[in-house]
Amino acid sequence: MRRGTLLLLLLLGLWPQRHRLHELEFTQFTPAWQARRRLRGLRSFYGDSVPVPPPGHPDYPVGAEVQPFANQNGGVDDTIAPPRLYMYGPAASPLARSYAVDCSTWHTSPPGSAERQQLVDQVLMVLRKNGFAVLEGMVPAEEQLAMEAAAVRHFEGLPKGYFTSPLRADRSQVHVPYEEPWSAEWLVPNDLVLQVTARYVINNMACGRSEEEQQAAWCQWVTQGSDMDWFYAVPPQQGPLATDPPHGCTCVGKAEELGPWLGRVMITKTPKQSPLMTRHRDIILPGPFAQLTVGVPLTPLVANNGPLALRPGSHLMDSPGYEVVTNIPHGSIMLYDSFVDHRAVEHHGASDRYVLYYEFETRGIFTGYVDGHFGQEASKSEHDFREVVDPVLREYVAQLQDQQVLR
Repeated sequence: MRRGTLLLLLLLGLWPQRHRLHELEFTQFTPAWQARRRLRGLRSFYGDSVPVPPPGHPDYPVGAEVQPFANQNGGVDDTIAPPRLYMYGPAASPLARSYAVDCSTWHTSPPGSAERQQLVDQVLMVLRKNGFAVLEGMVPAEEQLAMEAAAVRHFEGLPKGYFTSPLRADRSQVHVPYEEPWSAEWLVPNDLVLQVTARYVINNMACGRSEEEQQAAWCQWVTQGSDMDWFYAVPPQQGPLATDPPHGCTCVGKAEELGPWLGRVMITKTPKQSPLMTRHRDIILPGPFAQLTVGVPLTPLVANNGPLALRPGSHLMDSPGYEVVTNIPHGSIMLYDSFVDHRAVEHHGASDRYVLYYEFETRGIFTGYVDGHFGQEASKSEHDFREVVDPVLREYVAQLQDQQVLR
């Protein structure tokens, strides 16, 4: 096995405390690593499985026992769990305040005000440090609860042209149509989220570079200190992952433009009595700051109905040795880096649990989602959401480019 791949596998399985080193320049990249070719027969490091569309998709392998995004036991974790820190409820820890930001003043502050800018800065600081942040008082709780009934109807009466995709540990996922209530202005086009995304999702390593080049750069980043600003200085380059992303890679946006674009808008269903999910990262290469996921709970979350548990700092190859359970109340949403180590905990409740997720990402990332993954009508909905959200998001990206925050 290639030395770079072996090092990457070892580092992803360990959780050492690290000291941050000096900022790196991409020009320090070791050319010899680029020259090594992947051995024939080795599995691609982009993911632990070949991207497989859900049942009903034209490319679904008939007769095969398929569990996308899962390992051999269906993505169920039967190991001893690390200590857990709960953010809310009777077992809430005071330390949990460091992972949350009170955003309730956003709605009473005028656009462009210093108060709003301070909130964007505060959320960005928590997100960059920990790999996730909970935004309290950000969205209307009563509308979140109403959306739960809409999610149940969508799952149970899935329209023609939509597929359900299986996930780890008995969970499943569908895309939502661009219509009410999913087209609400406070949801995907959330202005605070868009401003934070424009400043956070800046990792163009996947845009044009080969898997070998990304592996080499990732290993160099880790061995030289996992500096959080390192990827911000990496420019995009022309190449197949930028100009013509292959099967299972994101094709959002334009190859010649920097920064984030909207990906998909999905509902995840966790059936009652679902098991503990195995720890994982939604993406591996190109590393952190390449994809940001927004979680909006539709079912009220409690400690044991399947909320996410994340390892703070793991997006920077760091960890305090515990996982934080984000059993966030209605009125709050969560942002997390898709490279952060996380999983859904056990669901001991008597009814199914629903959460809406949407993603912002750079181009050329391997996610395992294929063209038409959720159906042709769902693909049209993806396009409709992007037509509304991307122009606003890209205005914020353009402002950062003018300020030379993006290079």
